[in-house]
Amino acid sequence: MIKISTIILPFICLVNLIYAQEKIELKKADKLEGRTENNQTIREATGNVHFLHNNIEIYCNNAIQYVEQNRIELKGNVRIFKDTLSLFTERAYYFGNDAKAICENGITLKDPNATLRADRGIYYFNEYKAHFTGDVIIVNPEYKITAKELIYFRNTEDSFCKGNVVVRTDSSIVKAEYIDFFKRTGKTFARVNVSIEKDSSIILSDTLTDYSFENKSIATGNVRINDLKTGMFAKGDYLENYENTLYTLIKGNAVLIRPEKSGDTLYLYSNMLEAFRKKPEYYFAKDSVNIIRGDFLAKCNISRYYTSVTDSIDVITLTGNPIVWQKDIQMVADSIYAEVVENRIRKVYAKRLPQIKNSRFSFIISLSDSNFSDRYDQIKGNNIIMTFDGNKLNTVFVDSNAVGIYYSYEGKKANGINFIDGEFMTIIFDSNQKVKKVKIEKNPNGKYVPEILINSVERFLPEFTLYEDKPRKR
Repeated sequence: MIKISTIILPFICLVNLIYAQEKIELKKADKLEGRTENNQTIREATGNVHFLHNNIEIYCNNAIQYVEQNRIELKGNVRIFKDTLSLFTERAYYFGNDAKAICENGITLKDPNATLRADRGIYYFNEYKAHFTGDVIIVNPEYKITAKELIYFRNTEDSFCKGNVVVRTDSSIVKAEYIDFFKRTGKTFARVNVSIEKDSSIILSDTLTDYSFENKSIATGNVRINDLKTGMFAKGDYLENYENTLYTLIKGNAVLIRPEKSGDTLYLYSNMLEAFRKKPEYYFAKDSVNIIRGDFLAKCNISRYYTSVTDSIDVITLTGNPIVWQKDIQMVADSIYAEVVENRIRKVYAKRLPQIKNSRFSFIISLSDSNFSDRYDQIKGNNIIMTFDGNKLNTVFVDSNAVGIYYSYEGKKANGINFIDGEFMTIIFDSNQKVKKVKIEKNPNGKYVPEILINSVERFLPEFTLYEDKPRKR
């Protein structure tokens, strides 16, 4: 049994072929001359020339018609019309068998949806397709495209562009070497040296897909986003940006850099970063987190950074084996919370979380004196609060299970070691960050060992670990 589709398809193709190959008909000219060359009939028409091919109307000042080849060469004020399409140029070649026009001296194409201009171009009437090159521009009430080369489909309003492409809409400006623009679905796919500028951000990347109806962008490869309002920028391998909610997700080698006009720039490194840019603004980082802000350094698995929470106070929270360094001070705990006021660390809270697996005491280590590289003051307890005056440690408060070791000095001379413990401990430091005063409110114990006997005692608390792998700028 013969399938109907096997008959219909060749029939349709045959009809289209016959339709496309209908001869071009000369309708009018002020002057007409004819001749034969190499068995080919050639007509030269001059003045108010009018051709008709199927439903395509062709006008010009002068034309040479190659009858057997079914093509014409058009010169001077060339105008071609089909339905709602208009094509204008000074010189063109029209091929009847293919129903296409080739224009090499500037071309303008107009239809109800857009106006296209270029140095050169080919228009395929049966395919509703334009292929323009050389300083191409397409203008629509909702967008404008400039490029070195462009393919445009009138039926779908899809544009495929390359060479210094710029697509401008009411919501964005996209630039790249290659851009596929799907107007009706609101999708733009860009690749090679991509940038997209929106109301509050600029994104740079190797490739990018923008969804204008949802106001979101997805970028891959050497991604960077600049926040135009805050000056913050972030980088990574992959990015999702949602302008309506001011939310950004970055994965793979994520870096956040937040410049501060009056203080230290924040550098945050992680494998995954989320930016919530609505007020109050904050950032969530996960996996191999490193933070650098002046003398404040931190490492952990999870961090949240809140900007301008109240009265210009920034807050940094660290969980997942956090380690913090402030100059010669090191702190570890289950959870660490830091307050930054006017770009300086004001308070640091360290908390033990007994409910988590492998919970550990909060632990502070600080170099006791720069002249003694092996002497470290140590404080351990459940929960610790450090306060700073400028960049210097001012006080340390331990609320339970407090244990401490600190060294004594007379001027620059070492003078023994002190062991202290109790429930509630307050340690006050002098301007040189040496212990000035210790206060224990409950169950106090203390022991002093003179310098001459210092090597006879254990000088490090259990769980003492000095971490040297501080974060560094990359």
